[in-house]
Amino acid sequence: MTFGTGAELLVRLGVVKSITREGVRHIATSERYAKVWPFGPDKEHPYGEAAGALLMATGPFLNFFRDVYNRLDENGDQSAPDGP
Repeated sequence: MTFGTGAELLVRLGVVKSITREGVRHIATSERYAKVWPFGPDKEHPYGEAAGALLMATGPFLNFFRDVYNRLDENGDQSAPDGP
């Protein structure tokens, strides 16, 4: 998937309320998520490329947004869980 199709899928599945391809790209390149973003050189999942667009595997993409996104502090460390 691309940043655009990924954003559309996240909204369609209800993983996030709203996001654009630019939002996904910002997350992918932000310092906050640099340690845990699953795609790129020297990462578990390399980007693919087709017609000049970066491609990402669907499973790891969804897992990141379901399990990691908005669960890190500003330093990119896992936040403490809410509740007792």
